[in-house]
Amino acid sequence: MDLDRASSEAGVTLVEVIVALGILSVVLIALAGLMFDVSLGTRRSAALSYRSAAAQMAQAWIAALPWDSLSSAVGCTSDSTGQLVYSRCVTVEDLSSDQKRVTIVITPTGALTAPPDTIVVDRAKPLPLSPFLP
Repeated sequence: MDLDRASSEAGVTLVEVIVALGILSVVLIALAGLMFDVSLGTRRSAALSYRSAAAQMAQAWIAALPWDSLSSAVGCTSDSTGQLVYSRCVTVEDLSSDQKRVTIVITPTGALTAPPDTIVVDRAKPLPLSPFLP
């Protein structure tokens, strides 16, 4: 009698296997959705980091550009920083005879997308090196 009872309880039924597979599939689908959200957030974060690096490089470029060459920087160019491909548009506004405002708009155009970023740099005409020059 004990042998009959042991043999009837020894195996796993098909219903138990199907229930276990159903639970496993629900868990795996939830993990897949979580992984998708994490990868999307990582991609967004990378795009913002690259855009910030591009903005810092553009600001340093304008700050290092000689005063007389600021007007030659006007226009739009395509550039890249790391994996970010972007368009950089520069405008120069004369505030006074010795003050200019340079506006740079960085718009990502490649596979990494982020909102456009605007940098405004106010430049003053440098003082002459000699106190005897006007």
